[in-house]
Amino acid sequence: MKSIQVILLVGSWLISQPIHAQWRLLFQSQDIYQPSNRATPSDTITAIESRGVLSKYLIIRYRHSRRRLMAKDSVWGFVDGYGTIWRSYEKELFVLVDFNGGWVNYAINRPVRTRLSAMYWAPMYSRTLDSKIKSSWSEAMADIPAGHILR
Repeated sequence: MKSIQVILLVGSWLISQPIHAQWRLLFQSQDIYQPSNRATPSDTITAIESRGVLSKYLIIRYRHSRRRLMAKDSVWGFVDGYGTIWRSYEKELFVLVDFNGGWVNYAINRPVRTRLSAMYWAPMYSRTLDSKIKSSWSEAMADIPAGHILR
């Protein structure tokens, strides 16, 4: 009786664990649509992080404690373990919130001016996945001719 309870407990614990996607680098925006290529277990990326806002490098961590520095401007972005797409633009990392054929919504974590420890997500916009990121929607859509309808 106890063995059945232990098996059910372990089974329910395994089912309740979140499933993590594989981290992967995106060298251009079209790589978002490509399926992730299965790397060998020794080349599996376990984490990608920035060394800081002013740093020009990303730290790419592999299994077995191996790591590599890569320039932020050499990659378009990356996909994290939860499937969130991050874009590297002008030494900062932006979360891709939503995109369609008309525009792209990003978010970036910014500090509140009155307190250094408090942060908020600031919305950012761009016309396409490869265009410049702007803080206002009208600035991002400035190159669209008048009368053009976005969907």
